[in-house]
Amino acid sequence: MRCLLFHTLHRNEKYLPMSAPAFAEIVLPVPIDKAFTYEVPQSLRHRIRVGMRAIVPVKGRVETGYVVTLKSGTELEQVKALLDLPDDGPVFSPAMIQLCRWMADYYCCSWGEALQCAVPAGLRVGTKMRYRLIPDALQAARYTERQQRVIAALGERGPLTEGQLAAACGRQALSNTLQSLVRRGIILAESVLQEESVSIRTETYVQLVEEAILVSAAQEQLQRRAPKQAAVYLDLLHGEPERPASVLYEKHGATAQVLAQLEKKGLIRRVTRELYRAPELSHDGRASAKHALNADQQAAYAEIIAALEQRTFQTFLLKGITGSGKTEVYLQAIERALAVGRDAIILVPEISLTPQTVGRFYARFQQNIAVLHSALSMGERYDEWRRALRGEVRIVVGARSAIFAPLPDVGIIVVDEEHDNSYKQNETPRYHARDVAIMRARDNNAVCLLGSATPSIESYYNTTNGKSKRLELKRRATAASLPEVKIVDMRIETKEASGQIILSRVLEEAVRQRVSAGEQVILLLNRRGFSPFVLCPHCGWVASCENCQVSLTYHSHGAVLKCHYCRAQHPRPEVCGECNFNPLIYLGTGTQRAEDYLMRTFAEARIERMDADTTSSKGAHAKILGRFAAGEIDILIGTQMLAKGHDYPGVTLVGVINADTGLAMPDFRAAENTFQLLTQVAGRAGRGDRPGEVFIQTYRPRHYAIQAAAQQDYAAFYAQEIYFRENASYPPFRRMAHFLLESLDPEAAERNAMLLRRIVREMIEALHFDGVEVLGPSPSVLRRINKKYRWNLGLLSRSAQRLNTLTRATREGFQTAAKTSKVQLKIDLDPYGTF
Repeated sequence: MRCLLFHTLHRNEKYLPMSAPAFAEIVLPVPIDKAFTYEVPQSLRHRIRVGMRAIVPVKGRVETGYVVTLKSGTELEQVKALLDLPDDGPVFSPAMIQLCRWMADYYCCSWGEALQCAVPAGLRVGTKMRYRLIPDALQAARYTERQQRVIAALGERGPLTEGQLAAACGRQALSNTLQSLVRRGIILAESVLQEESVSIRTETYVQLVEEAILVSAAQEQLQRRAPKQAAVYLDLLHGEPERPASVLYEKHGATAQVLAQLEKKGLIRRVTRELYRAPELSHDGRASAKHALNADQQAAYAEIIAALEQRTFQTFLLKGITGSGKTEVYLQAIERALAVGRDAIILVPEISLTPQTVGRFYARFQQNIAVLHSALSMGERYDEWRRALRGEVRIVVGARSAIFAPLPDVGIIVVDEEHDNSYKQNETPRYHARDVAIMRARDNNAVCLLGSATPSIESYYNTTNGKSKRLELKRRATAASLPEVKIVDMRIETKEASGQIILSRVLEEAVRQRVSAGEQVILLLNRRGFSPFVLCPHCGWVASCENCQVSLTYHSHGAVLKCHYCRAQHPRPEVCGECNFNPLIYLGTGTQRAEDYLMRTFAEARIERMDADTTSSKGAHAKILGRFAAGEIDILIGTQMLAKGHDYPGVTLVGVINADTGLAMPDFRAAENTFQLLTQVAGRAGRGDRPGEVFIQTYRPRHYAIQAAAQQDYAAFYAQEIYFRENASYPPFRRMAHFLLESLDPEAAERNAMLLRRIVREMIEALHFDGVEVLGPSPSVLRRINKKYRWNLGLLSRSAQRLNTLTRATREGFQTAAKTSKVQLKIDLDPYGTF
């Protein structure tokens, strides 16, 4: 069924073709970097537009692609015709199409893959195989029992998909059975489009026909003969003249047949209206009032507004210490953008931040705000996206994908906590939302406002070379001062106490004092589960994942071992898997073990845990944080999601249980990530009228990242880190490309890694790209994940253009030379994380 939601989107005449086009260039969401030319059937030429979805035939199957160009002719001799246009208007504006073209070029993916990530999942229609019996091909022959079942099912029920056949005949060996019957010509395999996973939700409303009001006698007669009809009619007559049918059903016990009879008599009419599935929005009353800006805030605001009112593209880095009032600057800048008729996008890194951020904007602007993030249901995301598409909202708040919100005239894009790694997508296209935000602002002559207390090294460096402008907030917006930070040397603690130490003596006493005083505590431990290692003390066996080269983490809830990479689960072992020794040792501390310890140590306190395990259900983030804001939780322990942007005046103590977790990672950004995490979580303390205190437990108290975080001294950290980066020629001084090869066959993975290195060197020589450094190939730090063996190869270059050209050439050369489906190549420009 055709989707009718887009007909109001584009009102500008430039969207309309000058004449009925005969051909369309269409890109597909597959890793093929080219547009395909299709003939537009005569019946579709009057309504096809650039930016629409199109259903097209591709090598014996059908796919959904996107129209990027329309033209009157083509030099190709044989051109297939597109099959259908599922929408009445474009899903992409020309500006969004060009933004995705830039993404495809920069991040080395196809144009279709880039466009695919810019629409909600509900519009990403895939294909499936359907099987049809060919009765004329049946003949007396030998068929296996399973083949007989498949033939019988298709004969009785008609064409079926593989899933339907699996339900009817069983899944065991089904694929081989189907392939055998296809080869024999007994069944036909055909590709068909899957149904869209979401649809427009509607609701029936009942309206009173006021031109046909019954007189009193007729009303009494209706009450005697059809009391339910009368109840509905009189309710509409004496109450609201229009009501949802569902309300009338529940209130009067009416049915659709009752309404049909009233409609037949001309007393009511039924109308169907679209109904949005809207997420629940909290209201943060503290943000209702507009606060006067201090001198630093006013200076930053004036710079932002000058660029905004001149419709001049400008990237600003708003560097403000924690609690300095960056959000108030965002709010007032967006208020000005709305006043001059432009729209706004606000990106936040964590889903957990979205409810509080939305609550602030909702309280300030008192207008509809669309919310886009992965914790919404597919239907909610689809409807929120359509509200933006139709121009029904002017502000969109959300995580990474909200940068593609289809607002018509974006004037300001705010990237809050711009340093956060969650803005980087881990799947194709591997874009960074911060960089896409900058490009979208450039294309729209808009302001891109990056905000952070701990800017990424790249963003801060860009303010030193003229690419962006730095604005600073050097003091807290309220009378509160920065918290006092104390480093606890755990080397001393372990000498004076036996066993695994979760809280040092000084931190434990501080928690006890704060809880006794009715104040709140945040404890950070960036490792979930109960214990990260299960060890046999007799033979040294470690419970490991059979699919991945990692140890299994013990989770006390459910008493299971889990792999945090492939999500495999196993029951807790009673004995050693090698020598059957018992008991086993559970080493290390995760958030579950820490929570268990806290409940035993502070039995009188109200304790809650916030990590990926406790927030997996819908709305869990908002519920936990809502209870914390209401003062119903005394101690909140959790992972890094606690560190980012939360503002709770009742928090006076923050404790970091293990500050060293990230420092040991084989990642050139390890120190930066640690400094940012510690500084951010420390900033949660002392935001109210009571002073804050922070304890950082570490075995490396002299590390420069730990020292700078304790002093909350970004300048000192940046000076040390940029010195190390320049000496090593790492970003931001050179750009990086990462190639990852994966294969179920370890020998194939290694062999193709060597092939990739040879191709890279050949391309460097052919392109005369001297100065490009090749790193590897080498096995990944995690050599096997989900049964796939992994090899890395890296490139470093001072020229982003050269790096991009070389990466594309290498990809094309590898695809030509490898000639195997056993190996998968993944490419990441400007990579983040451990490889």
